Amino acid sequence: MMVENVVSPDEMKAEFMAFCIEAYKMKLGVSGAKVAEYFEDTGLLDFLLENYDLLHTLGREQLLGEIEDFLVKREGK
Repeated sequence: MMVENVVSPDEMKAEFMAFCIEAYKMKLGVSGAKVAEYFEDTGLLDFLLENYDLLHTLGREQLLGEIEDFLVKREGK
């Protein structure tokens, strides 16, 4: 009997969030903990989760661009 490795939607979203944090961490050269805290403080984690269906289809550079756009708009308020 073959057992399938099924990843739940919540696990997929968690992996996506980790990918976003890691990509931004590498871009800035700071710790993942600092990026996670920054994403939480700015509301970016909520934005990423709310827009997961679209954002997870983007390439790394496009995704980083979306993150930057969100943060620039958020800081401009």
